[in-house]
Amino acid sequence: MRSGAKILVYVAAVLLTAGLLAPPLYWAAHAVMDAGWLVFLRKYAFQKYFNRSALLAAVVLLWPLVRWLGLRGWRPPAFRRDVQWGRRLAQGLMLGAGAFALLAGLCLWSGAYAVEAAPALRVVCMAAVSALAVGFLEEALFRGAVQGLMERGAGTAGALWATSALFAVVHFLKPDPGVRVDEVHFWSGLALVPHMFHQFANPLLLLGGFGTLLLFGLVLGEAARRTGSLWMSIGLHAGLVFVKLVFSKGTVQRMQLPPWLGRELQVGLAPVLVLLLMWWAVRRLAPAPEAGTGGPPR
Repeated sequence: MRSGAKILVYVAAVLLTAGLLAPPLYWAAHAVMDAGWLVFLRKYAFQKYFNRSALLAAVVLLWPLVRWLGLRGWRPPAFRRDVQWGRRLAQGLMLGAGAFALLAGLCLWSGAYAVEAAPALRVVCMAAVSALAVGFLEEALFRGAVQGLMERGAGTAGALWATSALFAVVHFLKPDPGVRVDEVHFWSGLALVPHMFHQFANPLLLLGGFGTLLLFGLVLGEAARRTGSLWMSIGLHAGLVFVKLVFSKGTVQRMQLPPWLGRELQVGLAPVLVLLLMWWAVRRLAPAPEAGTGGPPR
């Protein structure tokens, strides 16, 4: 319980640090764009810089959290050397991308979404780079570090559920799109923090969106636990994010189909069923660790 409380303090510190860091990051990016570099960043609102600041803060504050928890000489179980890392990464990429491609196909077939324009090659390449970066950083943080920390006190099953819940909470915290930041000041990031919780006030969105994120976290955690490394979970995460980014750039939502599809792609029974299929595939591809070996079968 004490460790759990410290992790909640860590989440609060991440949000506050992101609020302080977002304005300087926004100003630095616009200075670079004014010099003629990375001009494509102009389309991103201030909220996007807050999100990236939160991810950066989560990585930077992880080591102080480890020290605060009193862990010395600690190394997460999921960072074991994996001689099959290439195969596991490829399996994860194909499975993650394939699962979301299935969901995207269902969305187009049902008429809920329609193709607007084929994404440019530059957009596809940027989506690939972003997906790999997100997959590596978030899996190192959640499945590698947090889940490893949790296992020290909560056991394997408890760590899996607690980490997945934390993963869902962090991703469910989003700035309210109805809040516009037309002029960025030093306090603009901190002013966004209370609006990060707006989705929790919607019971249907809480059940659908939060539940889907929780299930996705469980799938990623199961992949890391069964393989004893992060490579399959990195592939799953990156593959899904890549197809989602490309799909969002080339399509437009026409209607909702409750309870199958909601106002967001991750809300509804359809994404839940796709994630359950992904979970089944992970269990087939990665047998459970042998009892008493302390890791996956080699």
